[in-house]
Amino acid sequence: MGLFTKKPQTPDYDAADCEAKKKRMREIFNETVENGNEYEILYCSMTSSKFEQGFFINTNTTSFFYYIAGYRQSDFSLVLVQIDSELKEHSEAIYIDMDKMVNVSYNPKYSQLCFQYQKGYGSYAELLNIKGSSRKTMYGPKNIYQPEEIEKFLDFAEAFRDKLAQKGCKLEKWKRQ
Repeated sequence: MGLFTKKPQTPDYDAADCEAKKKRMREIFNETVENGNEYEILYCSMTSSKFEQGFFINTNTTSFFYYIAGYRQSDFSLVLVQIDSELKEHSEAIYIDMDKMVNVSYNPKYSQLCFQYQKGYGSYAELLNIKGSSRKTMYGPKNIYQPEEIEKFLDFAEAFRDKLAQKGCKLEKWKRQ
């Protein structure tokens, strides 16, 4: 190991708590989405930033949103259920309009998966942070370690990219690792 090489980090999480949270996420998803057991699920998050220039002070506000993402490979459907950090409250299901997607890209450096809508749709994209969380996470649910779920979700995204390529969509480069 050289002077500037990084030591691989082992994830800092509690395995029992992680399994309990995954079970709770499944319960939330199944009670919110019809036929919820047909979907694979994983935890993801989104951030939204807003910059306002003031007369004396400039402000930058960042909002954090936490979701359970459910996806089904058979018909390429994607559903998001917004959750709170304690996994006690949740929203109604948000069904993503996959017919309006024109691109899927992934940034492995930030673990961000982007589903981009066609022009004129009203929203640019769904930008999902899919890396999970450790026990030291300051915001959102803690102790969610999900490497297998992430790999399956990336497989789903790659298969959806193939479908978009067959439709003739111009896709950005895909870099998995």
